[in-house]
Amino acid sequence: MDEIPEAVKEFVRAAPVCRIATARANGKPHAIPVCPAFDGEATLYVDLTRHGASAKALRENPRVAVLIDEYYDDWSKLKAVILHCTAEEIEGEELRSAWELFHEKFPQGAAIGWSARLTMGLRIYAWTEWGIVAELPYYPE
Repeated sequence: MDEIPEAVKEFVRAAPVCRIATARANGKPHAIPVCPAFDGEATLYVDLTRHGASAKALRENPRVAVLIDEYYDDWSKLKAVILHCTAEEIEGEELRSAWELFHEKFPQGAAIGWSARLTMGLRIYAWTEWGIVAELPYYPE
């Protein structure tokens, strides 16, 4: 994987929400918004409902696409990152570290008792971006 530029890492780190897209073994797609926590290098953490469609899809097919974007009516200001990842359930010290990131980034979660359900480490193996480092217009292939 090409090194992720610092500007892209900061965009990913700051994102309050991202969309993850999964596909079940039969190819049926599914997408949901989630609150991410980024380790600053190559893993994005998300927490899912254990029995939801995304969790089921990831058990069948661990490949996931992540979209983080900012939309503007002025399209010259559009920004986006697409991460291609392999998902795995995390545990132990990595789980504790991920939840430190979640609690720091999303302190409002304490008010609703947000805690680990199915916390996944999304291991980034490829990425693309536009509007952050790459100039617009950019039309991904």
